[in-house]
Amino acid sequence: FKRDFNKIFNMTPKQWLKERRLKEAYYLIKNKDKRPSDIYLDLGFENLSHFYFSFKQKFGVTTTKV
Repeated sequence: FKRDFNKIFNMTPKQWLKERRLKEAYYLIKNKDKRPSDIYLDLGFENLSHFYFSFKQKFGVTTTKV
């Protein structure tokens, strides 16, 4: 499964899932005025600091700059 997935999406399933979660977070924060502390658990992140770190790493800005 992993090899086939990697061939199609050019990333591992774990990376794909994390990317989807972060894109959803960006959408919720920017368009729905949600706070990170309200959504990080629903999106599958275990703690808020990991969410903040991943968000900044992906988008290059903090959640308050969105």
